[in-house]
Amino acid sequence: MGSRSMHALALILPAMAFSAPLLSQPRQGLADPVARPGAAFIPGVLVSPEHSKLLVMERTAPAIDGATGRTFSALVVQPIGGGEIRRLILPWRARVNSVFWAPDGDRVGFTILEERGSSLWVGDAYTGVIRMLAGPVLHAGRGEPCRWFHSGERLVCSRLPEDPPEGVAAPGSLRPPHASQLVIYSVEGSERVLGRPASFGGISISPDGNYLIVETDEGTSVRTEVWDATSGAVLRVVQTSGSRESRAQPTDAVASGPRSVEWRGDKPATLFWVEAQDGGDPATAAKVRDRLFQLASPFTGTPALFAELEFRSRGVVWTGDGLAVVSEGWSGPRRSRIWIVNPDRGRAPRLLQGSSAQGTDPGRFLTRRKRGGGDVLLTAREGRVAYLLGPSHLDEIDLTTGRTQRLWRPQAPYREQVVGVVDADARRIITRRESATHLENYLLRDLRKNKIVALTSFK
Repeated sequence: MGSRSMHALALILPAMAFSAPLLSQPRQGLADPVARPGAAFIPGVLVSPEHSKLLVMERTAPAIDGATGRTFSALVVQPIGGGEIRRLILPWRARVNSVFWAPDGDRVGFTILEERGSSLWVGDAYTGVIRMLAGPVLHAGRGEPCRWFHSGERLVCSRLPEDPPEGVAAPGSLRPPHASQLVIYSVEGSERVLGRPASFGGISISPDGNYLIVETDEGTSVRTEVWDATSGAVLRVVQTSGSRESRAQPTDAVASGPRSVEWRGDKPATLFWVEAQDGGDPATAAKVRDRLFQLASPFTGTPALFAELEFRSRGVVWTGDGLAVVSEGWSGPRRSRIWIVNPDRGRAPRLLQGSSAQGTDPGRFLTRRKRGGGDVLLTAREGRVAYLLGPSHLDEIDLTTGRTQRLWRPQAPYREQVVGVVDADARRIITRRESATHLENYLLRDLRKNKIVALTSFK
């Protein structure tokens, strides 16, 4: 397994204080105000995907419009390790309500809240020059209306559908509530409508940028489809399930049929998903609870089985060299296992780690963005070790023996969380720490040298 250290964030940040969370990738967008009196207007901060820049987002001043502290009035790019601070030149009195770094960190996409919706803009992280890609046609909700393609040259966005011309019969009465239209915008200014209006849920772009996983709410059912990213054609319906209803479910209960449809992070365009073998009912006796399948483009063949699990699937991470790290678990009594699986060669899976019935949550594997798109396992020491992040710990796991070493845990009286790994080989991490008497602040921890550097100092 190849290794790759994250780009260094080890420099002390300027005391002008970047006070809000260093939001981890890939999640980007609006940072909520800190939930305590007097802290609602602390700026937000986004780390660029390649970890060379910070985007400091100054919150809007008090207003009566209900968006106070939830929109931003200024965007400032701060290079890490020195360099010119660049302020994006925003329109007068702009209220930015969603922000998303391009994968290469050269551009920043953002939306500006207006009366009839949100407009879409893109800014150059080096010059500060911005340009509008679309007027106020995007939904003004607090979700993330756009996703970058991995090339950083295009975005797919969910915008308000256009009303049909007066007197023209159209399926308006059949249009689902809260319908949107998917549109692909290029940074050069072109746009292309994709498919028909629908109530869209999650959208995921294949690592090669040629396909989309699109989830739509049909009112009585939820469909997960694979779309051609150029034509919008539906290439395969992977899943059709009942509508989302909030009702109590027993522990370890899941939906029947395919679920958790995702892209393999190590392949250009290969789907994988999980299927319950017990109807999703934990009370049903079954030797195999879940099966994992994969299907490569053009998605017309028969899905290939690559793992059978006694417990519920708890996630799959791809190593970048053809292997999958598969986690499974069960809640009553609590059990967990981690397997190394070779999906493409049919070899027997290798048990990496198994816990006793009283075992604790081992945590989730940390990943990195592979060049060209796709998330793969974050490793160090020439691929020999990986990292497990739990609710209150960071462990190193040997990928040969399965043995773990506790690298870090919070110390009383502080509440502290890991928000990013700066350098896996050097064991440098960023944490967010607070207590009953101290505001939330950010620290750079060198675990090898047992050294701490304060990145912020809010009092």
